[in-house]
Amino acid sequence: MMKNTEWGAVAYLSHSKYGTCTNGKCSEVRINNNEAYITGYAATIAPTKGRSSTSIEGNRYEKTELGKDGPYTVNYKNNKADVASTTGNKTGVYDMNGGAWDYVMGYTTSASKEEEKSGITTLYPKFFTDNQWKKYYDTYSSGTYTDYNNRILGDATGEMGPFDKETDSENTRRTTNSWYKDYAAFIDSSSPWFGRSGYYNSGVFAGIFAFNGTGSTGGALSNMTYRIVLAPNTSNN
Repeated sequence: MMKNTEWGAVAYLSHSKYGTCTNGKCSEVRINNNEAYITGYAATIAPTKGRSSTSIEGNRYEKTELGKDGPYTVNYKNNKADVASTTGNKTGVYDMNGGAWDYVMGYTTSASKEEEKSGITTLYPKFFTDNQWKKYYDTYSSGTYTDYNNRILGDATGEMGPFDKETDSENTRRTTNSWYKDYAAFIDSSSPWFGRSGYYNSGVFAGIFAFNGTGSTGGALSNMTYRIVLAPNTSNN
């Protein structure tokens, strides 16, 4: 399962000459605004407003059938969806912006109450205590959602500052970073696991540089997803 620092590596590569940057000009990958949680879709127009419970001008989203385009969203076979790829073409990684929040292997050990502790760390205690497994997850000690300095260099969280408050289309104040105004709330004692990306309807607050404490102990949720990372075996045997 993808670590938070691995998400950061993909995010930074997307914002380089190997990703969306041309002649020094870069852009964030486009949001997947398909309400059906289908991979590889892209909004036909980049959102300009924040999350809303209804599709509004400036943050359009819709539900389609697999492989079908809609007025406001197109599937990956359509060249217009290339803007949702980390490389700007079909060889890149899709759904790094929008779709569903993505669990990553990054959690805080600061849970102050038993009911706030991660279900995963309780279910698999040996995995999180034996040193041989530590390369598969990132550990933080943050206690509040503003502990940005608790970041691991390269995870594309604390480096996204300075941070501010923005009012969304529902008149809700949300914490944002200075990179595209993506959502920016650190993990804390009550939200111990990192989520990345944002929802299909999060508008401008969603993004490859967005991060949030999931408000979950790591259990399965219908509106959460995750990434699998395949690493080559470099041993000589």
